[in-house]
Amino acid sequence: MTETIAQTQAMNLHLRSGKEALHILKDINFTIGRGEVVSIVGPSGSGKTSMLMVMGGLERASDGLVSVGGAALGGLNEDDLADMRRNNIGILFQNFHLIPSMTALENVSLALDIAFDDLPLNQIRARAKAALAEVGLAAREDHLPSALSGGEQQRVGLARAIVTRPKLLLADEPTGNLDQETAKSAIDLLFNLARANGMAVLLITHDNSLAQRADRQMRMDRGELSELTAVPA
Repeated sequence: MTETIAQTQAMNLHLRSGKEALHILKDINFTIGRGEVVSIVGPSGSGKTSMLMVMGGLERASDGLVSVGGAALGGLNEDDLADMRRNNIGILFQNFHLIPSMTALENVSLALDIAFDDLPLNQIRARAKAALAEVGLAAREDHLPSALSGGEQQRVGLARAIVTRPKLLLADEPTGNLDQETAKSAIDLLFNLARANGMAVLLITHDNSLAQRADRQMRMDRGELSELTAVPA
């Protein structure tokens, strides 16, 4: 049986907008295993990103169970949540969020420096270099983001997300700012690295053709999550 990396049971998220109470996520039951890629599609405003935020411990569920890496998030204080994220979660953003004044190597090294404050500098650099080599950027490690193409910047973002060897990788529209060919290359790399390293990947996307390449495909609609046998066009 595949190791369960993250799961929810009867999870709900309620938020307030002014005086109005909004039911964002409704009785979500979800599980993802080691090395598994799960995609979630759905219209804007359906709750996809909220789902990702809850799974990443960045938003607290209103009720129900949320567990990542064997830890029930509802019982963790803010410091414990931060530790859980550092030890278990990598995040890949649509807009890269690289620090402009830092080289590719420094951007990736920073993730390790934050996650492991007692890791020696030479080990940080060695692991960051290895992560950049994994994404095909060994020759670009000394370049600033402004000197990299969009696809190369996304690869730096991927190296930064995987360098801590997280159990769960959260990808929020990771190819949204890339052209079709570059996006395909980036996703091929993401899927290959995830499966090779046994990382679970939760992929939020509007691209149905991309979603269909995942091991499992799900759809979010008005806060309700359902499993798909095929992603509708």
